[in-house]
Amino acid sequence: MAMIDSLDSPIDTTTKRKERFTGTDLAVHILLLGLGLVIALPIFIAFFTSFKLPAQVASFPPTVFPQEWTLQNYQAAWNSTPFGRFMLNSIVQSGLITIGQVIFSILAAYAFSILVFPGRNLLFYIVLGSLMVPFELTFIPNFILVSEWGMADSYQGLIVPFIASAFGVFMLRQFFLTIPKELHDASKIDGAGNWRFLWKIVVPLSKASIGAFSIFAFLNAWNQYLWPLVITKTFEMRTLQIGIRFFMSNLERGQEWGPVMAGSMIALGPALIAFLIAQRQLVQGIAMTGLKG
Repeated sequence: MAMIDSLDSPIDTTTKRKERFTGTDLAVHILLLGLGLVIALPIFIAFFTSFKLPAQVASFPPTVFPQEWTLQNYQAAWNSTPFGRFMLNSIVQSGLITIGQVIFSILAAYAFSILVFPGRNLLFYIVLGSLMVPFELTFIPNFILVSEWGMADSYQGLIVPFIASAFGVFMLRQFFLTIPKELHDASKIDGAGNWRFLWKIVVPLSKASIGAFSIFAFLNAWNQYLWPLVITKTFEMRTLQIGIRFFMSNLERGQEWGPVMAGSMIALGPALIAFLIAQRQLVQGIAMTGLKG
């Protein structure tokens, strides 16, 4: 009888949870859905505009859906500028920045959460304090340093200033603190060092948080505009966002919004794909991070 009761209890709990869904919950869900649609509305408009003929783009009153679907805007955007090269530069830049930030954040977060050494908290507060320094304040020093090192107009110049992330250190440290210290003690007894404990136990347990931070790092690097604009000089080193701006400037007949929206959709594609692939890890990582301070 006890076993039957124990088997029935999850079903009863689930039923009670379903019964708790009230009219207030429904109103909240509808409100959130409406806000989500409002936020996504510009993306939908840009998407449908990218498939419109020029005459329909300029028509009044404007329409949302194309009357006749066409790919000529994408062909015009791709052929008028070296979009392939721009996309390659953005992928290399964003990918290497993401890999670098993830690796350095894992190592630093492990040191600040698991290891014990003099000045650990002070060093962590210094790292945390760097989050309060605006990027504009370090922009000119970074530019001078990168230029003097001969890394301007190169992948090194695009990547090196952003190879580490204080936010990543903070985010992963908060999750590493939730890992029981007994696991570290047990690994020491079994003869495993810090390096093995980190990559065999800590990292597998932290996949959700690491995945969430990876998305943040990739999107932040992918959407960079000011730094690539200043540090690159040649067309071969421009990133995709800079390429779209040059494409808008080089249009022969003013603002042709069809090709511009097509170029924007090309730039949005990799970031959207990365988000859709890792959205589960993103939600889990945000929910699981910060459970312990």
